[in-house]
Amino acid sequence: MENNTTQQVIDPLFLKPENEILQNYINGELSKNNFDIKKESLSHLEKKKLTATLISAPINLILIIVFRVFHYSQFWLILLIIINFLIWRKFTKAPVTDFFIKEIKSRPDENFSDVIAPQLYDRCKNGKLLRAGIFILCTFLIPMLMFLKPHVFYEDYQNEKYVRFYTEGLMSEANLIIPDEVDGKKVVGLRGDVFNSTDLVSVTLPDAIDTIRGHAFEDCEYLETVNMPKKLKYIGGYAFNNCKKLKEVHLPKQIGEIHGYTFANCQNLRIVEFEEPSSVTRIGGHAFQNTALMEIKIPESVTEIGSSAFRDCRYLSKAYVPENCMMNERAFKNSPTTITKY
Repeated sequence: MENNTTQQVIDPLFLKPENEILQNYINGELSKNNFDIKKESLSHLEKKKLTATLISAPINLILIIVFRVFHYSQFWLILLIIINFLIWRKFTKAPVTDFFIKEIKSRPDENFSDVIAPQLYDRCKNGKLLRAGIFILCTFLIPMLMFLKPHVFYEDYQNEKYVRFYTEGLMSEANLIIPDEVDGKKVVGLRGDVFNSTDLVSVTLPDAIDTIRGHAFEDCEYLETVNMPKKLKYIGGYAFNNCKKLKEVHLPKQIGEIHGYTFANCQNLRIVEFEEPSSVTRIGGHAFQNTALMEIKIPESVTEIGSSAFRDCRYLSKAYVPENCMMNERAFKNSPTTITKY
């Protein structure tokens, strides 16, 4: 009976965990001082939140620039921005009462007003708006201005120019024309991955270009036409892999080798012509795999056709191959092709 009587005398408030008791008490005292903990914050906490914002917001800007320049998947960009946002929210939602609890515990002999009152001088009413503004500026406004229009970036190469990066814009151009010269220097090549995964429909290259590096146009699923410059000598592996709407290719005579997967999975590629007399000596493995070719005449200069070079070409009914050409036994695997030596 005595225990029950004791429990009835004790205020139920004090039966709760210590931190919860302190938090309820502090909230009550703050309310008496007209201090809204949901809208206002202490200056030192605001500074911490602002610091977190000044770290988090530029990270978003850097992520957007990197993903736009290197054409990485937008899915991962969005995911990383969401994660960064959640981390930012965690560091900018620290309740005011957490600070007061620490202060009260560290100064148990002082009155509540002596602990709390000095902290109420600065309400930092605009802190939340400032942080949100910085976050929106770095995540949306600056990127929108930077990438409003497409940009082509060039780099110096032996007193000439290479196309180094290409960034799409919100007002993207479907048809891109690369100039003959930039800053008085001829444009002679494309770096690897430069147009990878973009939405370009057509690209016009200057005749001075002699090199297209690997993966340059890979996964350009809307690309229908691109001219092969007259001086073109080198096309890297996977250069046009998975360009599903590319319809025809006219290769100049200077091309020395068609590397692996160069035109693989170009599912609408029906015409491939070689300028004679051709310099092509080798067609690499999987070079024309899964294309829509119906007939192909391999130039006399070709001495080797790699494995699966014309694999899964379900429309390829005829192939004319030079007599002296070494052809891998899997070169035309899964293709209904009649091979004629000439």
